[in-house]
Amino acid sequence: MGASDSKLVFKQGIFRLSEDKSISANDPYWRGFWELPESTEDVFSLFSPVDIRRTRDTSFTNLETLLLAVTSRLVSLATHPSFPNPDTAPEKDALNCIRILTRLLPFIYEADHLEVWEDNFFWDTRRRRPRKPQSARTEVLFDGGESDDKPLLRDTEEESEQTKPLGEELIDTLTDLLFHSDFTLPISHTARSKVTYSIWQSGVGCNMAVGSTKEFESNRCEILRLLLTLASKSMYMPSSKRIGCLQRRDSSDLNQISYQ
Repeated sequence: MGASDSKLVFKQGIFRLSEDKSISANDPYWRGFWELPESTEDVFSLFSPVDIRRTRDTSFTNLETLLLAVTSRLVSLATHPSFPNPDTAPEKDALNCIRILTRLLPFIYEADHLEVWEDNFFWDTRRRRPRKPQSARTEVLFDGGESDDKPLLRDTEEESEQTKPLGEELIDTLTDLLFHSDFTLPISHTARSKVTYSIWQSGVGCNMAVGSTKEFESNRCEILRLLLTLASKSMYMPSSKRIGCLQRRDSSDLNQISYQ
């Protein structure tokens, strides 16, 4: 499929988000969001604010499914033993998931009526079936995680496990990707893991910079842009709301933050 054809199909998929009221989570349609875009420009130019707000306000179930789909796909790719591999765990898919989330989240934050939903969706603990080790051909679309306020059926409850909130898992995944071999860092033949928390540039406490390329730096920027979006919710809130939000923060909130 040529670049112009993939853009057309991607745009048609965006229209379908607001036209169909509830697209099944198992529909192959969702794969188009990480397989079709060729660049950051494709995501931000073709996925217009009008498209996002229309979907949010008329077919919110589809927007919720899309957020879960791209987040789960990103986590699945980042933990895949072959990542990044163009055949089994493509770098392009991971970048498109990051771009879609960066594009969508501000339109969630700006909607006052979604504040409770957003808090539950990203920060409630979840239950899911234990993950099986991924093989070279494994592809996971949804991780099976559900919020605690959506209990699993009784016959599967014993097989499920409590897992971290989706937002926490997303941040952990993005942090690892910032230091991932052959994605944001050069391949190391001595490292025991593909994720090595190395300092990118020389400076205080580090006399030698790790090698880098234009592609690695571009990937880092994509990840950092999403992390900034996740940390910038207050930018999309009315000023009166921001003041109220700050007043509700107390020392107990700060005590929940852990530093590694």
